[in-house]
Amino acid sequence: MARDRASWDEHTTFVFLDLVAKQKELSHWADRSPTSLGWSNIVRSFNESTKLGYRKKQLQNKFNDLKRAYFNWRDGCSHTGLGRDPDTGEVAADPVWYAAVHGERSQPGEKYKRPPCCAQLFDLFGHTPRDRGELVSVGGHGTDENVSSGGTPDTPQELSDEPVGVRSGGQSSKRSSRDYSVSSPMKKKSSQTPSIDDCLDDLTHIIKESREHKSRHITEAEEMAKVNKILKEDGYSESDLFFAQALNICTNRLHRRAFLDLETKEGRMNYVKVTWDVMTLKSK
Repeated sequence: MARDRASWDEHTTFVFLDLVAKQKELSHWADRSPTSLGWSNIVRSFNESTKLGYRKKQLQNKFNDLKRAYFNWRDGCSHTGLGRDPDTGEVAADPVWYAAVHGERSQPGEKYKRPPCCAQLFDLFGHTPRDRGELVSVGGHGTDENVSSGGTPDTPQELSDEPVGVRSGGQSSKRSSRDYSVSSPMKKKSSQTPSIDDCLDDLTHIIKESREHKSRHITEAEEMAKVNKILKEDGYSESDLFFAQALNICTNRLHRRAFLDLETKEGRMNYVKVTWDVMTLKSK
């Protein structure tokens, strides 16, 4: 039975995103979200696994919320005046910059909060934000007198283990900046038995190929019947050598199409003779 309100914890979110990732691997994906078929598979598999009975719209709303939170967090980590705390993974904002841009009452924590199951979201959307260490105030609040030769008032100096110089306007940064490396999460390799959906996709592909192969055979048989009819209309008997040579040549699709496109008996006769001579020379 479907619920009016969906309740999410970290486990159900993990299960949900894992199912989304599987649909992406199956190419049921378009424009940063699953296709209609992908969503149908996700809804069925999710409710079979969790017994929660969520509707498609509820899962899509959760997906959009997670996507929005991920891109806010990712963009925040690379935004001027923002950076990522290497210990918590949260976006940290320089208070002077944030107050100037968003107002004194604005709080960066909610908008740029690290989303749950971030590794899975990275697998879906990519673009790991660069860890720039702890933050310093951006330019525009005073004149820097202690900027090193490697930096400018608008562009902070290279991050190092040395404290950043105090600003003349009375604002200072008590944080030291460090360099940290970020290792992208490795994608999981699935060793599970193929799902029913995988098997159905394979079966659909096999049936499609079989139908196309059968269709080609029917077309070839119909065209060969036309060749036989034309030869007889041109006055050739099945006992004639020319009749056998023409049929042999027309077993090739390109030769058969060329033969059928010719409009006169003389044109067809010359084509068969020339083609037969060429084939004979190549075989020697």
